[in-house]
Amino acid sequence: MQSLLVLSHVLAISIYLGATVFLAILIEIAARGATDASSRRERWVELFRVYNPLTIGALGVVVMTGAWSLTPYKQALGAGYFAEIGSRLAGKLAFAFVLIIVATWISFGICHRLVRAHDGSIPVADSELDALRSRLRVALWLAVAITVATVWVAMGLRTPALT
Repeated sequence: MQSLLVLSHVLAISIYLGATVFLAILIEIAARGATDASSRRERWVELFRVYNPLTIGALGVVVMTGAWSLTPYKQALGAGYFAEIGSRLAGKLAFAFVLIIVATWISFGICHRLVRAHDGSIPVADSELDALRSRLRVALWLAVAITVATVWVAMGLRTPALT
């Protein structure tokens, strides 16, 4: 069971990282050839409708499998858990929480707002979309950097053998 949790954890973070890099590249490509701001927004909305649920689900799996993976260590180590694992895990969790905040900003603060504006047929100007693309570009690459940092820290973690 522990192996399945770890595999799910790694697979989910890989899906999140891949989707985020893919979106960061596609927002530039999808905007090419659009004749006006409305058609450019429509192209982005198609991407966001896939990206948002995929990444929210992937991060949910990451959080849950990470928590479930630690449960046996908490039970086995009891009061010695923090000394054995907890202090080293704090760095990874700090990065993970910052990543979740940035991912929430991307999905709900930027992408979802644009989808709602599109669904409501709210007019959009090129200048608005350019500003949004700038914010989105920064947020996506920030999320990629935080994800890589989280994985880097996680790779340095060693968990004790359970007896």
